[in-house]
Amino acid sequence: MDAMVLASLAKWPNVPAVFGWLRLDARGQWWLREERLNQAAIVDFFRRNYARDGDGRYYVQNGPQKVYVALDAAPYVVRRGEAGWQWLPDIDPGTPRLALLDEGGRLFVEAGGELAVVDDRELLALSEVMLRSADGQPPTAADWTAWQQGTLALQLCLAEGSLPLRPLAAADVSQRYGVVLSPQP
Repeated sequence: MDAMVLASLAKWPNVPAVFGWLRLDARGQWWLREERLNQAAIVDFFRRNYARDGDGRYYVQNGPQKVYVALDAAPYVVRRGEAGWQWLPDIDPGTPRLALLDEGGRLFVEAGGELAVVDDRELLALSEVMLRSADGQPPTAADWTAWQQGTLALQLCLAEGSLPLRPLAAADVSQRYGVVLSPQP
């Protein structure tokens, strides 16, 4: 966190938290109420001062005040770049070890115990080129059915290696990863 933020915490330790104002969408964009934030300095401040409390709620430390963040899908968003995955807000949890797909077609990756949703603008390229069954072929409709039933393995094949693809019920994100998507006081 910024030194200025840490100093304000020491000076004013009991400022009430704020809920219901800030949201991180499934493309890694910040929203204040219903307005998308485009100011680079504010977005960068949020990125640097983004954290998780002991209850699984994510927040931005704004001076002495915690501003809790509603999450559309997960606490992080990832995009593919030339060097691999780019996590938003910036963290480096290590190499992804697992890919997950929910019933709504959202793709997630897990690395270092952290969960990120893949920016939906990446999905077409990933699904057409990189989803494969054990024989290395794109999955057929029958393969998808067998995968959902747990009788067939699918993989997300990337230049840096393959990730096993597992189903994830959207309702299980909170329980499985200890993430509060809609924090409340």
